[in-house]
Amino acid sequence: MLPGRGFARVSRFGADVVCLAEIVAVNLALSGDNAVVVGMAVHGMAVAQRRIASAAGIGAAVLMQIVTTLIMARLLTLPAVSLVGGLVLGAIAVRLVRSPAHHWPPAAPDTHDHKMPGWIMTVIVGYFVMCPDNILAVAAVGRGHPWLLSAGVLLSAAPIILASLAVAGVMRRYPAAFTAAAGILGWIAGSMLVEAAARFEHLAALRATQLLIPTITAALVISSPLWWRGAADNRRAD
Repeated sequence: MLPGRGFARVSRFGADVVCLAEIVAVNLALSGDNAVVVGMAVHGMAVAQRRIASAAGIGAAVLMQIVTTLIMARLLTLPAVSLVGGLVLGAIAVRLVRSPAHHWPPAAPDTHDHKMPGWIMTVIVGYFVMCPDNILAVAAVGRGHPWLLSAGVLLSAAPIILASLAVAGVMRRYPAAFTAAAGILGWIAGSMLVEAAARFEHLAALRATQLLIPTITAALVISSPLWWRGAADNRRAD
């Protein structure tokens, strides 16, 4: 083997290692909100079920994230996708806040295994809806290196699972943390709606819109148990 060729291979390997580390670091740095939404989804379960739902849901969502990053990353820049993502995330946040598992004192963990598919699906949808920033950032770092991109996203899945379980434990013990997380999800949903509204120049020019819409969506999510119950009572009265 020629010395120059061996040096080139070592250099290429070093560059690949650096690229892989960058992909893992970027995905982890942008996955805090993912861990929050998963923690909210599983916090009402028994500990063993949390682990199963988190691992299965995040594992499936990560595979979807890889496929989307490799094939459809450009679509996520479209305003329509931000609009749909914001609405879906807001609906998920409201559903989680209204969950019977969210009580104080904490309700007994739900141990009904027949509900596991629904929990896993909630984790998958919630995690994936939070992935647009991950997908775009990871695609930028790993462009031209599909195998490194896939490996980096897979390697970062385990720490995200552990983080989601830690978040779930905190929420189970401190209900105020659950309320704060719900507000965060509502704020993020509103921010996605702001991105969709940016295509309308008269809305984008209003700086207040960038704060007003996320504030409204966060307030709607946090207060959803009140106004949802009121709407349900009115329907029953009719």
